[in-house]
Amino acid sequence: MIKYKLKIIDIIEEAQGTKTYYLEKPKDFTWEPGAHTHIAHAGFDEGEKPNRNWIRHMSIMTLPQENKIGITTRVPGSSSEYKQKLSKLNVGDEVVLFKLGSRMGLRRCHRPIILLSMGVGIATMRPLIHSFINDKTGVPYLINVNVDSSGNYIFKDELDKLTDESYKNYWTNSRQDFYERLQQLTERENVIYYIVGSDMFLKDIIHQLLLKKVKAEDIVIDKKDEVLKDYFE
Repeated sequence: MIKYKLKIIDIIEEAQGTKTYYLEKPKDFTWEPGAHTHIAHAGFDEGEKPNRNWIRHMSIMTLPQENKIGITTRVPGSSSEYKQKLSKLNVGDEVVLFKLGSRMGLRRCHRPIILLSMGVGIATMRPLIHSFINDKTGVPYLINVNVDSSGNYIFKDELDKLTDESYKNYWTNSRQDFYERLQQLTERENVIYYIVGSDMFLKDIIHQLLLKKVKAEDIVIDKKDEVLKDYFE
């Protein structure tokens, strides 16, 4: 397994309690839009066993052509040791990246796509949106729906500038507004849905979609095959 020790080249406060960390991009390192990776604190593997409390699964919110690796997360976001350590890192400090994977790539099969996210989950959707804007092959239109009760929508200004006849954003600040929008959108035909959020959010939205006769294979979440049944019950 290849491990990359990467310097933090920038830290952006996207909203209160939410930061984007930009890491240097190794030469010839690339990934698919919607990819995920593991980000660990330096020294996580120095003991007899890796310190799993210092490792997190993160979505990459940049495209390779941006020439930097970005992760957006709540910081500190919780009392976890990982987030506490992350909140204290500065530009020039190092983290370790390893185990790249992808389960959220755009399905360019001539069907519309609707992205449904909760809060910071929009970070997973950002590269998918940019990928679509850069190349609309095989996707008739794309709709992005985000719910954030704080009203501090991450990447809103950036993504709203991209809207056109084939791309639309909906920003909601309550679950009620979100479900009303979802109710309207599920009237559309032949759609593929991507969902990112908490486990409860995923299960709830999947349940709503299945009730609307959306097929399970038309619902995309960033989970391993062996645990998918826990979300589609």
